[in-house]
Amino acid sequence: MTASGPPGVGAAATAGLRQLTPEELAAWLATSTADYADDLEAAGLSRAAAERKAGESTAREFPHGVPAPGQHVYAVTVSGEHVGVLWLAAGAADDPANWWILDILIFDAFRGRGHGRRAMLLAETEAARLGAAKLTLNVFARNTAARALYASLAYEPTKIYLEKTLPSREL
Repeated sequence: MTASGPPGVGAAATAGLRQLTPEELAAWLATSTADYADDLEAAGLSRAAAERKAGESTAREFPHGVPAPGQHVYAVTVSGEHVGVLWLAAGAADDPANWWILDILIFDAFRGRGHGRRAMLLAETEAARLGAAKLTLNVFARNTAARALYASLAYEPTKIYLEKTLPSREL
C-alpha cells in the first residue's frame, strides 16, 4: 500500500506500508512493550504493575512473538525508507467494524517531517481496506504532540479519565 503525502507536507514523497521482517518485529515488540510499561508507570501504576500489564498484553497479542489473528503490524516507509511502525487491531467480536490503532511510532530521526500524518492516513486506508468502518485509538494525556495531530485529522475524544494521587495515610 502506498500513498502520496498531503499537500504542504513533502507531497512528492511516497509513503507506504509493508510487513515487518521477523527481526524488525522482534525489535519493535521489545521496544513497544518497554515503552508501554513506561507510559503506564507515568500514568500512575507502580513499575512492577506496569511491567506486568505490558508483558501480559504482549503475550496475549503476540504469542511466541507472532501477531495473533487480527493484529497487523507494518513498517511505515517514505520513499522506500523505513521511518516507523504502525500496529492495527481488528475490532472486537461485539464491535467488528471498530478497528484500533494500538501503536504508531515514527523513529526519532524522522520526526517533524509529516511522517506521523502520513502514517495516520495510511492507517485509515488500510483499516478501511480490511473492513473497518471506524478507527479508534488511545493516547496518553502527556503526549501533546500526538493529541494535536489526531485532532487535526478530526479524531474526537470519546472518554476522558481524571485521577488524583492521594497522600498516604497511616491506618
